[in-house]
This record gives sequence, structure tokens and C-alpha cells, in this order.
Amino acid sequence: MRRYLFYFALAFAAALFLVLQFTEYAPVLVKHSPLILLLAVYGIYLARYFGKPIVICILTGLAAGGIYTAAYHTVMVAPLDALCERTMVMQAEVRADPDIYDQNQRVEVKVSCDSVGLSSYPGQSFSAIGYLPLTEEPLSPGDQVQVLVTFYQPTVLQGFDRQRYQMSNGNFLSFSYLKDKETKEAALFEAEKAQETPLFYRPQALARQFGSYIMEHLPEREGGFLYALLLGNRNYLDPLDQQNLQKVGLSHIIAVSGLHLMFLVGLIYRLFSRKIGVLVSFIAILFFIPMAGASPSIIRAGIMATLSGIAFLFGRESDGQTSLGAALLVLLCINPYALFSLSLELSFLSTFGILRYAGRLEHTLFGKLYVLIPGHIGKKFAHAFGAAVSCSLCAMLFTTPILVSTFGYITLLSIPANLMILGIISIIFGLGVFFCLFPFLTGVLVHVLVPLIDYVFWCAQTLGTQHWGILYWEETSGRLAVLSILLLIVLILAHRYVYPKISIPLCCCFLIATTGYAYYLHSNTTRVTLHAVGDGQMISVIDGFDSMSLIDCGCASNQDGMAILRETMNWYGFSELDSVILTAVDKAHARNIAQVLTEIPVSHCILPNHVKESETLTDLMQAAEQTGITLTVWEKAGESAYPLPGIAQTTLIGGIDRKLGVRLVDGDFELLTLHSMTQNMLDALLTSTPLQSDRVILDNSFEKQDYLQRALNQLQPTEIILSTGYGASDTLFDIPVRSTNLVGDLTWKIPHL
Repeated sequence: MRRYLFYFALAFAAALFLVLQFTEYAPVLVKHSPLILLLAVYGIYLARYFGKPIVICILTGLAAGGIYTAAYHTVMVAPLDALCERTMVMQAEVRADPDIYDQNQRVEVKVSCDSVGLSSYPGQSFSAIGYLPLTEEPLSPGDQVQVLVTFYQPTVLQGFDRQRYQMSNGNFLSFSYLKDKETKEAALFEAEKAQETPLFYRPQALARQFGSYIMEHLPEREGGFLYALLLGNRNYLDPLDQQNLQKVGLSHIIAVSGLHLMFLVGLIYRLFSRKIGVLVSFIAILFFIPMAGASPSIIRAGIMATLSGIAFLFGRESDGQTSLGAALLVLLCINPYALFSLSLELSFLSTFGILRYAGRLEHTLFGKLYVLIPGHIGKKFAHAFGAAVSCSLCAMLFTTPILVSTFGYITLLSIPANLMILGIISIIFGLGVFFCLFPFLTGVLVHVLVPLIDYVFWCAQTLGTQHWGILYWEETSGRLAVLSILLLIVLILAHRYVYPKISIPLCCCFLIATTGYAYYLHSNTTRVTLHAVGDGQMISVIDGFDSMSLIDCGCASNQDGMAILRETMNWYGFSELDSVILTAVDKAHARNIAQVLTEIPVSHCILPNHVKESETLTDLMQAAEQTGITLTVWEKAGESAYPLPGIAQTTLIGGIDRKLGVRLVDGDFELLTLHSMTQNMLDALLTSTPLQSDRVILDNSFEKQDYLQRALNQLQPTEIILSTGYGASDTLFDIPVRSTNLVGDLTWKIPHL
């Protein structure tokens, strides 16, 4: 009976999801809510008559979720849409520490409804996130601002739905400040620092103090990790370390969630008696949630821990699944859009899998082994190992659908990685708490924490080189492996109707076979990736595990092309580049070339002829001379072959001063990049060298439409690729257009089997 709340919460979430997918019908649901309630009551009556209590829970959950969500959207969200694209003076209070950029700071604020003309809005304020001018001292929670802004709804950028992400965190609008056309300064911006930090924001201030203390007393790399582990702030974590953790399925240790709260509560229980520890844990949870960013996943864990503590105080047994349902219900009532929070989805599914099936899976896999192991200590270690494996398996299995749909891959390395570091992480977390609370222990704890954190880095880096463990959904082998994992979920759920001791091992054998095939397929596949680097160009050509080449290494001024290149090389396990081809020596195509040649071993570099003197060229020549890298100036006119590993046919297209074109052809795959050409250069090139290609990368500075149309008539592409968006259209002269600005990186895979 206790778990009926869980089924109610699931039905509530299902109805909520449907309403949020079709918000245009929300007013209709609100209008006809009495009829919906009547139908639900009738259904409940029938279910009760036939003795189906679970059906009653589901029907009431569907009705409540649908009506509540429709009402919430109509009353709390829809009125804010009227502010979109409007410019007005906004008075607001800063809610969180801002993200600082070169020219502005991105900050979350609580907007006064009266200041923007929403006097009839149910609340006195609403949350929004946007950009404000830089201040001498960064804004902090509690500060008051008055600024002229334009409100808007964020769009999908590089494949990321920013609007849904922001709304899942309670920010229903975005804004940007207006600049004076002459001075380029903010047209109106006033900021008043808070005299003292308001009580509500003091946990954030305490988190800042702890973070500063950590970064001051620990080495930068290890300090960044401890800051992320304790408080969820990943701004100081090395990007490559973060990527290594992601590759081996350990991202959850730097995204504060239930695991961290379990460490904290467990530490408190060990320091105090259970009854006093429960009371102390309530206070700790109350402070820890805002300190760690108050994400839906950490709030979920806080609610569950609090309910468990309350049950203990009243002498009742706590049911984890019921607490999970209650936590989900509370979160969705506070903000229905929290359902779209990736952290909540992963946290909920992994917790559900562990609570419901980890014990059963452990018994199936290790039950007979436990009997055979002699000695109390041996059995204890065996049970710890079995529990860790079962929990990791259940968490991985039940989060697979979300991981695949969001990231396009899963990693099997999470199981050995969790076994190797989970115990160490709990020790680091506990010592990190003492490190922050007791400064007199700093000298001793530094010498303990640094090697422990370095061990975590070593595990992530070492396991990350095992490329067989990463399975991509877009590959046939990856899909088969993922489907075998989903089949495992079904077998676990249907344990009463199948014989698990036969079906589960068979499924595991199939998973091993598909994993081996995935590794073989990856080894014999060339990946050509056009990276999302703003209006610049960077194309990587990766031949299995053997070689990597680069066509251009430029980016927009607000991008870090070198960081993108390093992360790509690290992901696929490369430490050097076979060739670098520059189609132009300018910021858009060679902004990072000097850094690349200086910091990464490069066998060969090609650049166009007659390149003009510039700072970029000077840096290139100095870096080549310093490292002894061979530079080749391509002087051939027309289209000439140049061997590129992994591609059957590569040609360079010369004849235009300071520019090169590159064509890649392999089987059905063809890619022609003319991105570096101006319209006049492109017209001259096509006049002297007739070219055609199915897929063409172009610059999007199309002022001369007649030149563009003439070029497209000759090239005859079936698809055009632009580095940035071309208006709001997805076609150009009736030819399909794709933009890295909208969809992110574009990758083509060429199998060589």
C-alpha cells in the first residue's frame, strides 16, 4: 500500500509531460477541468469496484497532473510570453553568482513584476537569466540592479535546447541589456551592492568562501576537482580531466546529487549518535542544497534523506521507492518544467533502478558465490563487491535510454571505474569537508587529498584509453549493444516470467559480442567532423585509432579552438597530428595555428601561396621554426591530389592567392570546403576551375546574391553547410542548408571494412 504514492507520482509526471509537449492546449484543459475530474472520479469508482487500487492511483495521478500543469502554465508561464521581444526598464535582485565573460556577466535574477508591468501576476517576482554589463566587483546574491533590457526566449544553439534547460531550473525568460549606439556602453544600468548578504543567500556565500579556500591551499588541478566534488562548481576543473571522467561514466561524481548527500549524511551519522545525527543532518541538508546549486537532483536527494530521517524519528520504516515518488511529486509541483532537467532524469532513474532491482540482481549474480567464500571478512568484502557491481549495473541499465537520447553514446567503463574509485571518492569527500571546516588540519589533509585525487585522475585517464567501452547509437554495433542493455532491463523487470539465470547470461554474452564488433568497426572507420567554432572553420579527419589530420584550426573570437581540438584529440586518444592543411592564414582559419604547432607534434603543415604579412603568419613562421615542422606552400593551380590518411581521395584546389579549397571523396561520401573564399574569389575560382560537389561548405557572407546563385548553379550541391545560420531559412535557392551554429558538430563516418 505504501508504494501507491509512487504510482501516483509516475502518472502525475506522465500527464505533466504530455501537457508540456502541447502547451497550446493548456487553456482548453483548464476550461474543461471539471469534466476531466468527473471522468477521473468515474474511472476511480470503476477501479475501486473491481478492486484495482493501482488503477485508482494512476487515474488520479493523470487527472491531477494534467490539470495542475495546464493551470501552472496558463497562470505562471503564459503571461511572461507577453514580455518577449519587448524592451523595458527591469528592476531585479541577483539570485546567484554570475558567470564572468570578457564583455559581460551572465546572471540569474529575481525580476520585480511591477517594474515590467505585470501587476496582475500571481507572484511579486519571477526568475530570469541573462546578460548584464561587467562591474568592478562581480555582482553577488542580494545585489539590486536597474537596467534597460530586452526579454526573449532562448533558441536551440549547437543542438542544445537552451529554453528547456533554463525553464527546468525555473528561469522562464532570458534578457540582454541594451547598448548605446554611440558609446557602446549600457544605455541604462545601475547596481546597488547589498549592505550584507541576505539570510537566504548566505549558503551561497559560504560555498564561495569554501571554494576560495580550496583553490588557495590545493594545487590548481586537484583543487578544481575537490571544488566540483564538494559543491558542484566545475568552473575550475581542467576540461580534459572532466572529459576523462565523462568517458568512463564518472560525471556523476562532479555533479552534486544523491551520492554526495549520502556521503554527507553518512559522515554525520558516524560523528554523532543516530538520533542526534538525524537532527544535525536536517540542518546540514538545508544548507548543503543551496550551497551545491539547488539543482533538481540534489533537491530530490534532500527530500528523500529528510523523509528517511523523519521516519526514523517516529519509529517507522522508511520505504525508498515511496520517498522517491514523494520527492518527484514535490519537485514537479514546485516547477513542472523540472521534468526536463537531465540531472533529475538521470538521478531518478538510477535511484529507482538501485532501490527496486539492485538487491535482486545481486542475489542472482552473486548469491551462490557468497556461500562458497569462507570467513567473515571474506564474505564482507564479497558482499561489498557484489553490491557495488549490482548498483553500478542497475544505474547504468536504467539511465541508458536517457544517455543515448541525449549524448548518443553510453560507456561500459562506468562499472570498473565505479569499482575502482567509489570508495576513494567517499574518503575524499569526507576529508574535503574537514578540510573546509577545520583550517588547522589543512597542512596534513593537503598531503592526503592530493594523492587520492591524483589516483582518481589516473583511473579516469587509464580507463579512458579503452575505446571498446564506448558504444555509439549511430553505429549498428552500438545500437545492437544498447538494445541488448535495454533487453537486460526488460529481463530484470520481468523476473517472474523468465528464467534469469539463463536469459541474463545470454544477454550479457550478446553484449560482449556486440562490444567487440563495435571496437572492430571503430578501428576501421574514418570520421570527418566539422566542428562548431562560430564563423571560423576546423575540420578533423580521424582514421580509426591510427592517425588524425586537421583542415584549418580557426574559430570565432568568442570560441576557444585550441580547447576544442584538445578535447577531440583526448576523446579519440591522439597526442599528435599527421597533417595540418590551412585554407587561409587568418583568424577564421588559423587563429590557433601557432599554439597547435608549439604544443602538439605535427608531421606536416600546408598553407596557401602568396599569403600576406600578418600577425597570424608571423606567429606561424616562428612556431614552425621553433619546432622544426615542415611547411609546404601549395603553389599548384587547379585541383591536385594530396594523400590524407583515412580518405580514399583528397585534392587541394589552388590558383587563388592566399586561399585553398579542399575536397574529400571516399565512396558515397564527398565534402568540398570553399569556406575561406570571398564571393569574388569563389567566382574567379569557378571560372578558372570548374567544380561540382554534392556537399559544399561555404562562408555565409552572401551580399552578392547573383554571384552566389551563379556559384551554386555550377557547383550543383545537394546540401550546403554553413558555419553560422543563414537567416531563419533552412534552404538556400531551394537547396537544403545545415548550420553548425544550430545543430553543433557535424560528423560523417566512412567505414572501411
